[in-house]
Amino acid sequence: MGAASHVSIIVSDLENHRCLPRMLQSVSRQSTGLDRVEILVTGNGSHTPFDLSAWSAIAGTDAIRLVQAAPDVAPGETLNSTVAGSQGDLLLFMRPDYRLDPKYLTTALSVFTDCPEAEIMYPDYIRLAPDKNSGVTSGLVQLPDFDDSLLQTMNFLGPAVMMRRQVWERIHGFRDNTTYRYWDLWVQAAAMGTAFFHVNYPLASCEHAKTPFRERAEDGRRKAMLVVNTQSYFHMHTVRWALAYLRGDPWAQAFNFMTIPDSIEVTRMMHEFNMKSMGTDVLVREAIRQFDRSSRRA
Repeated sequence: MGAASHVSIIVSDLENHRCLPRMLQSVSRQSTGLDRVEILVTGNGSHTPFDLSAWSAIAGTDAIRLVQAAPDVAPGETLNSTVAGSQGDLLLFMRPDYRLDPKYLTTALSVFTDCPEAEIMYPDYIRLAPDKNSGVTSGLVQLPDFDDSLLQTMNFLGPAVMMRRQVWERIHGFRDNTTYRYWDLWVQAAAMGTAFFHVNYPLASCEHAKTPFRERAEDGRRKAMLVVNTQSYFHMHTVRWALAYLRGDPWAQAFNFMTIPDSIEVTRMMHEFNMKSMGTDVLVREAIRQFDRSSRRA
């Protein structure tokens, strides 16, 4: 595409997700801007040249490439290499289960043209339940305007986040010591003072499947590594929690799923552990029972 390239869509298909054709179809339906797009699909070696020609027909563009991942290279490193081989000055990271609204590119290009201070754009989105028995409900997800305190506790940005290449060049890229790679990426950018722009309209959609048990079991370590990766962005108490959790200190609990404890929650965590260690919690419970008995007698 050469100089015509403006947007590089980086798609991670390292697990051969069945929804990739639908995602590419949503790209083909863009009202404008498709001629300024290149698509790079990172695969795990199982894709064939036939897949590439089929994807090109679905996406409605010949500017689509397949980047095969070496079997001994970690996913984050593979994605970094894919970005390095891209040409666009705007980067959009997609998963196969994401979809773009037909007005996505029109809106995104307008944002970065009309608001030169905007460096990362994120829109509201539609949550899709893959089936009726998943325990997940479909609906509109209205995201808040950017706030560091929110990103320090949860990954609230949603799918279809676009960034300027200059932002990518200021950060470390994807890291493999946490599988919360996208959250880690936004934290890196925020720590550098990047300006986030919220589009108050659903320009994307994605499937939300039920979380596997293994992901819940590994949640604490993933969050702790994310905090350790960019310690300057978090409160010192939160950093203390992350280091303690990785060491296996008994007071440092994993906390709520996909939520990093803030300084107040870390203080509460330590207080409750110390109370139990001293046996004070037993005395408090006994005092409450005695009070309840006296109240009933009265």
